[in-house]
Amino acid sequence: MSVASSTSLASQLSDADKAGRRLTSASLSEPATPADAFAVQHETLSLNGWLTGGYKVAIRPDGSSVSAPMAHITHASESGTAGFERPAVDALEVEICFVLGKDLPAPGTTPYTRETLLDHVAGIYSGVEFLGHRLDDGSKSPALLFLADRLGNAGYVRGEELPAKLIEPGQSYPLTITVNGDTVFEGPGKHPNDDPVAAFLLFANTLTDTVAKGRIITTGSLCGAIPTPPRAAIAISGFTTLAVTAISTREG
Repeated sequence: MSVASSTSLASQLSDADKAGRRLTSASLSEPATPADAFAVQHETLSLNGWLTGGYKVAIRPDGSSVSAPMAHITHASESGTAGFERPAVDALEVEICFVLGKDLPAPGTTPYTRETLLDHVAGIYSGVEFLGHRLDDGSKSPALLFLADRLGNAGYVRGEELPAKLIEPGQSYPLTITVNGDTVFEGPGKHPNDDPVAAFLLFANTLTDTVAKGRIITTGSLCGAIPTPPRAAIAISGFTTLAVTAISTREG
């Protein structure tokens, strides 16, 4: 993918983001490689002057790492409330995230272990990722286009600090989610990798650049993606307590 094509796609995704609209995937130039898609991600942030506040990371079915930079990160208040507003807010995911307490450099010749990786973490928190797709088929769009679209990320709300025992593998998480008073999820939440650290560790061991202190790393939804209406009063209880008012301004 040429530099011009990368910039063009980033500009199209950026414009769609700001307008809260979706693009037809078939009309776009799909990146040729994951490296091209990553370049579009960062170009999109650069075009808007958005800072990278963190990364959402996952493990592909083939076992490789996939990630996207996150902008528009906010923190819940001490009372556990927050507001989130973007042109497009399509869905929510309740997650567990890590906040880096010191810079996380590329691993060099010595891979990170679970222990050495977590030594870089200042705290473990609950969180809500919001999705705002810029592509007509969302996560079902062509894989490299979806990757270029920052895996559909619209932003993130960091919740309360959690005890370290909650990142031990094989757990389920008591979780109830209501939206505008209606229960949309009730039951044990499960991490898609059965271990909140697994995708973080893979991501760290494939780094080529340092991730700065203070950045958030989030590794997967405990409840899947739950669609949200344009104005959503979200109440989360169970392993964490959090209330978020989310607004999609394109409906205004």
